[in-house]
Amino acid sequence: MKKLLTGCGLLIAILLTTHESQAQEKSWGPMAGINGSTLVDMPLNIYKPGVNFGAFLNYSNRERTGLKVEAMYSQMGTKFDGFEDKIEMHYVQVPVYGVWYLNDRGNNFRPKLMVGPYLGFLLNATGSNTTDNNFTTENFNTVDFGGKGAVGFNWKFSPRVWLNSEFYFGGSFANIYSTDIINVKNTNFGVNAGLSFPLDN
Repeated sequence: MKKLLTGCGLLIAILLTTHESQAQEKSWGPMAGINGSTLVDMPLNIYKPGVNFGAFLNYSNRERTGLKVEAMYSQMGTKFDGFEDKIEMHYVQVPVYGVWYLNDRGNNFRPKLMVGPYLGFLLNATGSNTTDNNFTTENFNTVDFGGKGAVGFNWKFSPRVWLNSEFYFGGSFANIYSTDIINVKNTNFGVNAGLSFPLDN
């Protein structure tokens, strides 16, 4: 975990240093998508579908590197194989991605790879994994810290508007349960798409 965090920090530092010496461009926009999530180490857990929506900010230079910050409401939790029980969790996730574009700035279609840490802020949690074992918001930590990786593309379909898309996978670095009785971690994947609009003149 320490090596991963150190690597993410070095990547972001290198990208920021690159930005200081080259032309910069910023863009922002709305984003929405679908996800599947589960809670690792919960018995009989299976993926539960949910939705994401929010906004993002791109910050990039004229070459192949950039930064992307998102603030996304995410429906998460888990279902249980063979049971109607489930746990519903509602987060605001804020990932900070280092972005590597696979071709140069002048292209209208730009595949990309992204990796970075995230913070998740728990809004609400309800549900059970048996009829006698109920969960509430107080059973879980209010902050989740983890990492995400993604692949996707940006496609320019008008002079000032880009389609941004990504397929991501992420998970917690530490226990999200409020005590050490069980060790529970979020795991989720999803597909998001949105439109970006320039902030520069």
